[in-house]
Amino acid sequence: MLNIQKMIASARECMGWPYVSPGTNDNRGIDCSGLFVKIFRDQGASIYHGSNTIYRKYCSEKGKLTRISQLKPGMAVFKWNPNTPEKFGDSLGDFQHIGLVASVNPLEIIHASTGTMCVTTDTKLGKWAYWGKLKDVDYGEVTSKGEDGIPVDTIGYITEDRVNFRTGPGAKKARIAYLNIGDIVEIIGETGSWLKCRANGQVGYIDSGVVSTEQVARQDTIQENPAAADKIVWIHAANGGRVNIRQGNGMEYSRITSVEPGCNLPYVATAENGWLAVKVKNLVGWVSPEFAVLGVG
Repeated sequence: MLNIQKMIASARECMGWPYVSPGTNDNRGIDCSGLFVKIFRDQGASIYHGSNTIYRKYCSEKGKLTRISQLKPGMAVFKWNPNTPEKFGDSLGDFQHIGLVASVNPLEIIHASTGTMCVTTDTKLGKWAYWGKLKDVDYGEVTSKGEDGIPVDTIGYITEDRVNFRTGPGAKKARIAYLNIGDIVEIIGETGSWLKCRANGQVGYIDSGVVSTEQVARQDTIQENPAAADKIVWIHAANGGRVNIRQGNGMEYSRITSVEPGCNLPYVATAENGWLAVKVKNLVGWVSPEFAVLGVG
């Protein structure tokens, strides 16, 4: 059985290698499935070349990828389109690109990219659409456990205030406590649409619709700019529709509220990616610079 930590270390050795297909699977050039050939070869094992073949013939378990909590280090992930290559007659589609999950929290997927033309990492799911556990890999090594022995898969963040943390998977189960925006939970299981989580030393269940594996900042942790008092943010929209104010500085964050174009909002801060934090009544949220202009009030 292959050791996952050695697999990940082997993949990290390839960072920056040029993308070449078909490559020599060394620092002269490597492609996405060639990265796996190299990883397996380093432990005296072998694997099929080709991401379609790996998904179909070398994954002992596999499925559609919808959230980070499905992943474990050492898994393969795949980009996909619905058009099956002619040599495969199974209507599964084209698993056209493959990467290795090196870390789940934070997310790190190592792959030989045609976008950067080298081996690089992704830190978001993006277009990664399927996961697979590889044959001959010992995934038992990467299951961490808390003090009570329950395995910890990944970290989640609460996306709303006053979320019910319940004793069981269901809206009628007793409430243990309320959780609020930005609270951190450890996701340790799943029952239907409910996540089994550990929070504040207790184990309970939370509706999966209010848990994100992308970090959510508490609104009261946004640091106001000392020079913000005389500044405003003018909201505009090309299509004339309402503009979303979000919990964090990115489209992946949930909407807090929306405002009409043409309004001015008090300025709070600017993120490194250009998103603007603004005040809307008693709330603080973020707006994309695509729909906002910073000015003097």
